[in-house]
Amino acid sequence: MMPLYLFHVTAVEHSETALWTCIICNVFVVVSGIVFMYKLFTQKDVRKSGITFAVAIVINYIVIVILGDPFDLLG
Repeated sequence: MMPLYLFHVTAVEHSETALWTCIICNVFVVVSGIVFMYKLFTQKDVRKSGITFAVAIVINYIVIVILGDPFDLLG
């Protein structure tokens, strides 16, 4: 049931811990992206939220490559 939450299927089997880690990272990316876009459109200081969003995306990609498969980045 957990792979359905990630909306992709790969040939590599994922452990339950890896899936939860990816979900938590993805939630953080989405939340930081929403905060970044809100501050950007309201013309507030976006430096901190932009850096946080960029770091969240980088960490998310690193977690996907380490815990999953590089082909996970395609889906």
